[in-house]
Amino acid sequence: MEVNPILLDAIFTDELLVISPATTVIIDQPWETITAAEKILLEKILVAIKQSLNSVTLIYQSSLDLARLAEKPRQVIYFGKSIKGIPIYEGVEANGVAVVASENLCDLSKNEEARKKLWQALKKQFL
Repeated sequence: MEVNPILLDAIFTDELLVISPATTVIIDQPWETITAAEKILLEKILVAIKQSLNSVTLIYQSSLDLARLAEKPRQVIYFGKSIKGIPIYEGVEANGVAVVASENLCDLSKNEEARKKLWQALKKQFL
């Protein structure tokens, strides 16, 4: 049975919504080991780019590996050890994913200059 195209247009009049994957935040230590001060820093960073802990996907990886992600995000913010080929505090594209990498939250919380560099990279990527 063939469906009349006119009927098809009449039945499906709503546009489809495309929901893009949430921004993914990858940390290099388990969430339980993150201190309260580091969690506050992360929340402040996310608020600055108009996100929150509830609006992002938070993942623990001891070392950044985009291939291990179940769903390919559009954007990743990585807090952890340096990764070959991904400079810190610069927005780059890796495997079709926009990535901003930073040192881990513990080190970042103690380094004001690094926080400024991260902010510049995040502004270019997100705002």
